[in-house]
Amino acid sequence: MTAISDETDRPGATAATAAAPWRDHCAMLVCAMTGFSSLYLTQSLGGELQRLHGLSVQQCAALLTATTLGLALASPLAGLLVQQLGLRRALVVGLTLLGLLDAGLAVAGGFAELLVLRAMQGAAMPMVLSALLAGIERQPSTRTALGMSATYVMGTVCGGIVGRLLPASLIPSFGWSAAFLAMALLHGIALLLALALAFKGSGPARQPAGDERSRRRGYGAWSLPAVYAGGFALLFSQIAVFTFIAFRLAEPPFGWSTAMLGSLYLVFLPSLVFLHGTRRVVSRIGHGRTVAAAALLSWIGLLMTLAGSALPVVAGLVVFSTAVFFVQAVLAHALSLCGGASGARASGGYLFFYYLGGSLGSLVPALLWQRFGWAGCLALIALLQLAAAGLIRLANARARPAPASSATHNTLGEN
Repeated sequence: MTAISDETDRPGATAATAAAPWRDHCAMLVCAMTGFSSLYLTQSLGGELQRLHGLSVQQCAALLTATTLGLALASPLAGLLVQQLGLRRALVVGLTLLGLLDAGLAVAGGFAELLVLRAMQGAAMPMVLSALLAGIERQPSTRTALGMSATYVMGTVCGGIVGRLLPASLIPSFGWSAAFLAMALLHGIALLLALALAFKGSGPARQPAGDERSRRRGYGAWSLPAVYAGGFALLFSQIAVFTFIAFRLAEPPFGWSTAMLGSLYLVFLPSLVFLHGTRRVVSRIGHGRTVAAAALLSWIGLLMTLAGSALPVVAGLVVFSTAVFFVQAVLAHALSLCGGASGARASGGYLFFYYLGGSLGSLVPALLWQRFGWAGCLALIALLQLAAAGLIRLANARARPAPASSATHNTLGEN
């Protein structure tokens, strides 16, 4: 993305440089939205998959599992490919592949074809997401990187909604093929935008030297293993909650219909209002305290889901999802500050652990559901998050260098 800087962060900033950020944010938002829209394409299409393609419930679920596993397994390799190709070329290749695979879905006729195409889509997605995450690292200051990480998360939130909503809205009126050709067209538009705007003139990754090292300490920057552990726990929790809350809402005393359950993901929308507050909060209290505060807020929301009426449950899910996406923006920024690995390789590793957590989040709670229900799922999530918090604390403690002076000790202590 076009190199941007705040005048206070880099001397010699020009008016043209100061006017550039809208291009970066526009490219990041559209490319993240389009790249992420492929992940949940079939989640709201169970009825259509059964009607048009004769799939069973288990086969419908397998299409999503194939995509998330393909994404997790391909992420480390994608990080290496992004490093070799460069961010802009990798972004173009990834968007092109996703568009072609959408066109393939438009003409697919059976479970085997759908499964292969969905697994291939999962494998292609890390090319886009790794390039975008590495692009955050290329921002010329930590302030612009924080803003860009919030825009990235906004794009993924919008992508999840578009990927679920657009095909489900188009198929009843225009048919299966037209819906997925429309998705291919969306990728084509994002491809043109990427060619026009993304990563033009981007500089090398920021090096944590001199005053930048002090900025990293000021933000309480995390180690790479800590960011990986945080990403694993984050998506495990989110997938577990939104997979099994649907079963809870389908049962008495709620009795929600399939259509009502399909609209549940709209609780993601309020988070868009708060995401760009990430920069202000992290600048004041650092990554660790921001994540801890968001985790506390998320558990207030989860405890509300134990209520016996729908309104507090939905309100609790709004609170939980807002906290989750806030943490995701913080982790994306923390990843951009990690030293010791290239941005592309670090992003590939993060995506691997992130989506591995998501894959397990849909499987492991199922072992507890029949016997312990929703309360058992919440207990499992709590144990997982406590274990992740311990790993994060240990990883950061090992990575933190010994203070060279009392002044350095005071700087760390204040954050």
